[in-house]
Amino acid sequence: MTLSDITLPVTHEWGIAHALVFADDLAVRLAEVQAEHGDPRHVPLPRLLTDGRYMLMADILTECVPGGLVYGGFSELDVSRFDEIEVLPIADAVALLPQPDPIDP
Repeated sequence: MTLSDITLPVTHEWGIAHALVFADDLAVRLAEVQAEHGDPRHVPLPRLLTDGRYMLMADILTECVPGGLVYGGFSELDVSRFDEIEVLPIADAVALLPQPDPIDP
């Protein structure tokens, strides 16, 4: 499933159960758009995954509607690229987060 398949708004419960996963160029574009059009007090910070992609918790979609905390930046994104943003169950995305090196006793 991709972001193109999602109908906004989503519920908080749905959002915390999913993650948005996307390539580096989309992470860069998100930062550019948010810096130009968004509120500097509310900046999404994608996490780098072990496969080189980035993720955001999908609960951010609850704030991408008019009046939402990140609507200014989100409304400027190119919707034609939403099919490049994969929507995964949160457990699948979290499994791709880098793991810290174990500490030797």
